[in-house]
Amino acid sequence: MDQTINFKQVTHTYQAGTPFAQNALSQVSVTIAGGSFTAIIGHTGSGKSTLVQHINALLKPTAGEIKVSGRTITPATTNKNLKQLRKHVGMVFQFPEKQLFEETVIKDIMFGPKNYGVSDEEARLDAKQAMGLVGLDGSLQDKSPFDLSGGQMRRVAIAGVLAMKPEILILDEPTAGLDPRGHKEIMDLAEKLHQQQGMTIILVTHQMDDVVDYASDVIVMDQGKVVKHGEPKDIFSDPEWVYDMHLDLPSAAEFACRLITAGVPLKTIPLTIDKLADAIVGVIQGGQSHE
Repeated sequence: MDQTINFKQVTHTYQAGTPFAQNALSQVSVTIAGGSFTAIIGHTGSGKSTLVQHINALLKPTAGEIKVSGRTITPATTNKNLKQLRKHVGMVFQFPEKQLFEETVIKDIMFGPKNYGVSDEEARLDAKQAMGLVGLDGSLQDKSPFDLSGGQMRRVAIAGVLAMKPEILILDEPTAGLDPRGHKEIMDLAEKLHQQQGMTIILVTHQMDDVVDYASDVIVMDQGKVVKHGEPKDIFSDPEWVYDMHLDLPSAAEFACRLITAGVPLKTIPLTIDKLADAIVGVIQGGQSHE
């Protein structure tokens, strides 16, 4: 099934029609390609989370429409038409382990499929498959999720979403609060789901290194609008613009800018550590060839 997501003139107003009305999205038109790994970035309050919550209709637009895999969501769409869409679009919120509640790991992961009417036996099979996808050992299935490490608990929560077999997976700050090892494991998991399962991955993040290491496409938001959309190299090509958006550069690009300021003649601003190392080696070898 086509996984394309299309926003057309979408506006979302919180507390519409009251003195406290606040526009969180303003006439947003953007397309997220099916099968892409798309990062959505922007400073706090720019509208990132509001945008992605429209993709599985946790929020509905005040005006405009969203098309997700051939389904259309408008202000008039009723909840009874949204159940299948929400199965199709999985969403992992920040600190998802806070939503764990069952007495065992397997029961927690089975909850989603059972909620959609799947038999106990089939839900158990789906849960075991999801455990395998996220790298959880089968021996953990009868343990309490609250006896696991933070990283394992997060994997259980993600497995609960994957057990419903979504084609689109939204990750809203999925590495918040994790140590560097846990952070890399979760991001590598997202990459695996994208590459091996063919999922469309949508990542909301403040981590610019994750954007350049994993995403093929980037949407930048500011004040409820999409202000830039392109590949990471396009988004970070103008450091001054990035800082004007109150965003950070990827760490390699930031270090490269410092080198350029110090007089090192780098020809480009590399975005990854490997590219930065290559650029520095190029400068050194170029200098040696002139000696």
